[in-house]
Amino acid sequence: MGADTEKDGEQASERVLVGVISDTHGYLDPRVPDMFAGVEHIVHAGDVGDMAIVERLAQVAPVTVVSGNMDRSAGGEVAGLPSAAQVDVAGLRFLVAHIKEYVLRTWDPAEYGVAVVVCGHTHRAAIEERDGVLWVNPGAAGRAPAGAPRSVAVIEIAAGRPQARIVLLSQADGDGQPGARGSQRLR
Repeated sequence: MGADTEKDGEQASERVLVGVISDTHGYLDPRVPDMFAGVEHIVHAGDVGDMAIVERLAQVAPVTVVSGNMDRSAGGEVAGLPSAAQVDVAGLRFLVAHIKEYVLRTWDPAEYGVAVVVCGHTHRAAIEERDGVLWVNPGAAGRAPAGAPRSVAVIEIAAGRPQARIVLLSQADGDGQPGARGSQRLR
């Protein structure tokens, strides 16, 4: 679905896309499924709020999901999600947990062969490389506090190397309703 193969002489390169989302807090922007069309996998880094969000995303691509601090206190199905998960996509190991500090206290991602760590929680999008590991926080995709941007991320894996970019859903207005500004397809 999301893999493009191009012949360049004898070499073929594959491009795989991974959709990354977090902090939906029970609200899935209706544009996200279309924006993630063509991804091979979706990672949700917690504070899901409602399992219907995971079910909707699973209609687009397989989903790896973890619980967030708000999920654990909410009860129901979301409270039963794991606090961390690993998944291999296009030969790269992803480690997913809601809170970055939890990962830092618990694992040395490079020691475990992790190429990408995905966290959420802060509602602030960030991409950094640390000790050869790509760390991605997609920001908050759900209803955001006044003035906070809502975003997701996409990770492109090409030639065995991950690269991430943040995609703004909109600049959230006072009540966090979606706006048209900033939405785009990830392909």
